[in-house]
Amino acid sequence: MSWQQRIDRALDERRAAEAFRRRLPVTHGAGRWLEREGERWLNFSSNDYLGLSQHPAIIAAWQQGATRYGVGAGGSGHVSGYSEAHRALEEALADWLGYPRALLFISGFAANQALIAALVEKDDRIVADRLKPRLSAGGGEPQPCAAAALYPQRSAAARATAG
Repeated sequence: MSWQQRIDRALDERRAAEAFRRRLPVTHGAGRWLEREGERWLNFSSNDYLGLSQHPAIIAAWQQGATRYGVGAGGSGHVSGYSEAHRALEEALADWLGYPRALLFISGFAANQALIAALVEKDDRIVADRLKPRLSAGGGEPQPCAAAALYPQRSAAARATAG
C-alpha cells in the first residue's frame, strides 16, 4: 500500500467515525464569544475563558507593553526571553496569592509538562479526561514515570475512580 493510500484510508476511517476535524474560521472572537457566519457562539474551548483579551484596560496595557518592549519573546525564557516585566509579574502574582514565589508558563500545556515531570513519580497514577490537553512532550500518553488512566469525558469509569 502506498503512502497516499494509507493517508486516504486513515482519513476515510476518521470521516466514518465522525472524528474528522476541520478548522472553521471565526469572524471575531478570542474571548467568551465567537462569531462565525453571522452566528454568535459561547466559547468553551478558549484559553481566554474570562474574556479578558477583549477588555479595554488589557488592550491598552498590551499596547503600552508592545511600545516599551516590542513584540515577541526574543528567545526562550530559559535563555534570553525572561524580562524585567516577567519578573515583576511573577513577584506581583506571588504577593497577591500569598506565596513566596510564582512561575509563569507560556501555556497550560507547558505547565502540565513541568508539573508532571517535577512532581509525578514512578508509582503515582494520573487520572485525566481524554479531552484534556495531552500530558507528554509528544502529545500522546503521559511520561513513562507514572501510570495513566485516561477515561472518556463523563464516563462511569471516571466517576467511579474519582469518587
